[in-house]
Amino acid sequence: MAGSEKKTELTRAEQKKATRRKLIETTIAIIATDGLSGVTLAKVAELAGLSRGICNYHFRTKDQLLLETFQTVYREHERAWKNALADQRMPPIHRLKRFIRVLLLPPVADFNKVAVWLAFWGEATNRRNYLYLCTAMDQDFENEVAAVLGEIGPPRNGSSGMDLGAVAVALTGMIDGFWVQYLIAPGRLSPEHAISACLAYLSRFYPEFCDTDSA
Repeated sequence: MAGSEKKTELTRAEQKKATRRKLIETTIAIIATDGLSGVTLAKVAELAGLSRGICNYHFRTKDQLLLETFQTVYREHERAWKNALADQRMPPIHRLKRFIRVLLLPPVADFNKVAVWLAFWGEATNRRNYLYLCTAMDQDFENEVAAVLGEIGPPRNGSSGMDLGAVAVALTGMIDGFWVQYLIAPGRLSPEHAISACLAYLSRFYPEFCDTDSA
């Protein structure tokens, strides 16, 4: 009997998690088409095929729903790029190539999720919680890229005074810029060309990146 009760509790927990995830995925889709201002709890509930009461049970306010939506996209992004750099058995160049590909291809560079990032970036200066997450992500992201570049060595080939940190910040800025390009001009630049551009940039400092073989 106890085992049966435990199984029921786990099933309810899984159902609760799935419902919450459905509400967040619906919110992502609304932000992609209508922006943050287009999100209302009533619209989210309707498009998710759920009652307003269920939506309110999981999220008391729109701000709570938006913050958790951003945190969800943030965590998925963080897991993806950290996994790309995690395998210490791989040479650093291959790990960085993998990192770039992960960030410029779906599911990370999915149109809806990119739209969410840009929407929240626009709010970051006005919302302390969003600004904290954006700033923390950027610093962690750039520090990890600089650390992997450091495994290769200092920038070479006429670095114009750029140190590891500057090279890493510029690379992540390029990736952010390609995301914007994906959103405002879909199809104008293919993900493969965006990846090639990042590798061409790195080859300016590290000739090893001229090798086009994938990791």
